[in-house]
Amino acid sequence: MSQSGVPSSRLARKIRDLLPQMLIMLGVALLVYFVVVTTRENLAQLGVQSGFEFLHKEAGFAIAQTLIPYTEGSSILRAFCVALLNTLLLAVVSIGLASLFGLGIGIMRLSSNWLVAKLGLIYVEIFRNIPVLLQIFFWYFVVLRSLPGFADSFTFAGFVLNNRGLYFPTLQIDDWSALFSGGWHLVVPHPGRFEYEGGFALMPEFLALALGLSMYNASYIGEITRSGFLAVARGQYEAASALGLSGYVIFRRITFPQALRVMIPPLSTVYMNIFKATSLAAAIAYPDIVSVFVGTVNNLVGQPIEIMLLTLATYAAVSFAIAWAMNSYNRRIQIQERGE
Repeated sequence: MSQSGVPSSRLARKIRDLLPQMLIMLGVALLVYFVVVTTRENLAQLGVQSGFEFLHKEAGFAIAQTLIPYTEGSSILRAFCVALLNTLLLAVVSIGLASLFGLGIGIMRLSSNWLVAKLGLIYVEIFRNIPVLLQIFFWYFVVLRSLPGFADSFTFAGFVLNNRGLYFPTLQIDDWSALFSGGWHLVVPHPGRFEYEGGFALMPEFLALALGLSMYNASYIGEITRSGFLAVARGQYEAASALGLSGYVIFRRITFPQALRVMIPPLSTVYMNIFKATSLAAAIAYPDIVSVFVGTVNNLVGQPIEIMLLTLATYAAVSFAIAWAMNSYNRRIQIQERGE
């Protein structure tokens, strides 16, 4: 018996169990230290600067699409923020469209109409078997590049579509204190000298990426939706129908909430994959993090280690945030057993 009251045999077993783990952790720490020291020495010998001071230098380059004010005289840190917002905008729009398309495809696959069900199956088999990058190239080079030019643009209700992108009206607040009494006005795109001006414009690159990512991943979400609805017991449909509930009420109140509990875990993986696939934007020069930071900024400052570390950390952080949000929502909608 030891002085602390813990039997010596139990203490020895704990030490024996912890010792290998401590040795492994020590080995990993020494390996990381060796890699960091060696890298710094090699960079010093090559005359390459290290550190993150470059983030405060002037960027000196333009970015085609910006959601916050940005000029060539802005800092590289601000250019990073612009690229991050462009990436998040693409991810959010792609996830929203993929969810909408996928839900529709999943319902089509469950339809009792033979033709509708087969059309859903054909969609799934075509889009999930073609690489997403090829689909992005198809929308960009074949479809969007074939749209009419500035003079022959498609216009409808303030929206304008041509081979330079999609323009749509934006709301401009003139007086926040009079927001609900007319203190605002719509800025509608109008023809300028060389292109449409006013409103907000989405680049053709953004449209191609949003269409490619959403339609590719909608094929997976469609199958997730179908499996979710099939997991709901058939008796639920029959009992609701026997009560005289309409098809919409059965869907809205009974089947969809139960199917959603089955769908959320696999949807988390699809949403994370969509976010990570936004890095394909560099293939068609959309100004996302990879294109702006790993491409342009790295060529300017020549500090690939810091740039890659920051880029990798950003992708990991956003992916963790998506996983955390989906897991939290999944826990909230799960049926709680008594006593939990």
